Amino acid sequence: MSRFWNPLVAGLHPYIPGEQPQFSDILKLNTNELPYGPSPAALTAMRESCEDSLRLYPDPTAKALRGVIAQTYDTSIDRVFVGNGSDEVLGHAFRALISPEGPMLFADVSYGFYPVYCDLFDQPYREIPLNARFEIDVEDYAIPCGGIAIANPNANTGHAIPLEAISRLASLQPDRTIIIDEAYVDFGAQSAIRLTE
Repeated sequence: MSRFWNPLVAGLHPYIPGEQPQFSDILKLNTNELPYGPSPAALTAMRESCEDSLRLYPDPTAKALRGVIAQTYDTSIDRVFVGNGSDEVLGHAFRALISPEGPMLFADVSYGFYPVYCDLFDQPYREIPLNARFEIDVEDYAIPCGGIAIANPNANTGHAIPLEAISRLASLQPDRTIIIDEAYVDFGAQSAIRLTE
């Protein structure tokens, strides 16, 4: 089968996930998995909400879900995109919003999937070193580029970027897409959603 791979795909270096321990007596904190499972009330609500709908294709626009998300975050529904997990959403964003006219910029110590997607989409990239405190200095991103991805907070260091710094970054790169990856925002950062208005 490998002889049929597109040469670009055949030469990719795959994303290597963190260690996946197979022990049942430890709590895994490295994969964003809830060790306790859903509550009985949540299971009941799920069963009731999809009792007759599992035989049908889901709404491809996920309008109802997007509406709830928009209401929760006080934004408009047309600003909400959903997918099968954040990796899929990031993949679509990289493919659709990053310009091939320059390298994608992201921190050298950050989410390991960023370079994988750049390689997959034949997008050049440049890793920007963190400062001596292992933080992102937005001034380092004031260079020609195709777009920027910033994990906030950074999954590897836990450091969050203040909204003022994200706003400054947007002023430094007004013509480029800046993806603020908020997969861990509930663990200690302010969401940048309001900056999209």
